[in-house]
Amino acid sequence: MTEQVRRRRPIVMVLVLAVAAMMLFSASVAMAMTGARMTIDQDTGGQLTRFTFQGATDADGEVTYIDVLFPEGFDATAAEVDLTLLEGLTRISATYAFETLENGAVRVTFAEPVPAESNIFMEIGNVDTPIEGGTYAIPMEYGVTTASGATEVRQQTDLTVTYETPEQSEVISRWLDEQKWVEAWNSLTFLSIFLKPQQLVISFPLLLKGWYMSIALVLCAFPISIIGGLGVAFMKMAKVPPVRWIASAYINVIRGTPLFLQIFVVFIGLRASGVRLPDFLSAVVVLSLNSSAYLAEIFRAGIQSISKGQFEAASSLGMTYWQAMQHVIIPQTVRRVLPTMTSEFILLFKDTALFAAVGIFELMMRAQNHAARSGNLTAYVVAAVYYLIVTIPLINLVGRLETRLAQSEHGVTATSGRRKRGELLASAAKPDAFQPGATAAVGEGPQTDFDNSPAKHESR
Repeated sequence: MTEQVRRRRPIVMVLVLAVAAMMLFSASVAMAMTGARMTIDQDTGGQLTRFTFQGATDADGEVTYIDVLFPEGFDATAAEVDLTLLEGLTRISATYAFETLENGAVRVTFAEPVPAESNIFMEIGNVDTPIEGGTYAIPMEYGVTTASGATEVRQQTDLTVTYETPEQSEVISRWLDEQKWVEAWNSLTFLSIFLKPQQLVISFPLLLKGWYMSIALVLCAFPISIIGGLGVAFMKMAKVPPVRWIASAYINVIRGTPLFLQIFVVFIGLRASGVRLPDFLSAVVVLSLNSSAYLAEIFRAGIQSISKGQFEAASSLGMTYWQAMQHVIIPQTVRRVLPTMTSEFILLFKDTALFAAVGIFELMMRAQNHAARSGNLTAYVVAAVYYLIVTIPLINLVGRLETRLAQSEHGVTATSGRRKRGELLASAAKPDAFQPGATAAVGEGPQTDFDNSPAKHESR
């Protein structure tokens, strides 16, 4: 019997310890403040942050002090505390003092203990957080005086805050905030509004996605516009009157109404009638329909600028009308209208900014949102730079294409824009191009007919 008791003693001891641990655990949970939570006012680390604590004191005692235990890496040396107490819905006057302890904790000591079941709202500002983001535990310890007069130290261990690691551009912007030359630069109102260095380093990567969106829109819409414009051009030149009427009506309506109105018709009018398309697809449809009308006139003028002798020569070789178009007329037309098509591409790319009105996050929309959030117009300057990155090379390309096209039309060798010494005298000795037997000068002939035609610059 005694031996059985001895065998059962370890089991009994284990059960007793387990029950005691459960009681202690239950007691600690019960003694924690109710409704306790911690929030911060920043989304990223590495900057001064305000911590806000909210919770209700325990029902069995009065709180005499609170220690907020910031983890390693948090700097609360310059912390400031603002505290409000409520008993029910009544505000309680609170006299308190705060200090930063050697271990980095912030201690708030109350001159008069906080009554039981009171609501505490405490803000701790000017705390510098680590730059690396994540979820951090912010434990608290607080002293409680119970009804029996006993003093206890209790813990609140379920408080956490979460933030993200800042982008590299944001880190550079904060570094610029501390530079003297930046302060001097921003002292000039114009530079501070339009060319603020801190906003420049943030805006360039922020607007990059919007730039990609604008390019994607025009790259998807322009090939469709070329096909549609060519088809409408053939309809406009068709021998069947109703086909010509339809093409003319389409061209006149699209060219006669603003693109902004057409955007609202597709994005709002179609959706109101029950036709819902994805935003990107709707934008591509609007750009394609709009550009097709302008390209149709460009193609028509280019085709009609080809001499009728080309058709007659093709017919004499046994080609049909469409074979002549495919192998003779269209290749020459493309060469002639290529500069104007490039200009239309530039205009179409700039027109993507209008989609900011219907919530598509292209370049202009992102610039507008960032300018509104920052209260600074530097984002618009950055957006202009992104537009110019595309448009300036294309504008130069148009000029070169027009020059080379004129040279290839008349067999003239390219010359430098600068006049060499004695060139004026030499040019005076050249025969006049308008005299009989003289060689045609650059800028004359079929290409000039197209360049001077009303449809050459139909692209807005």
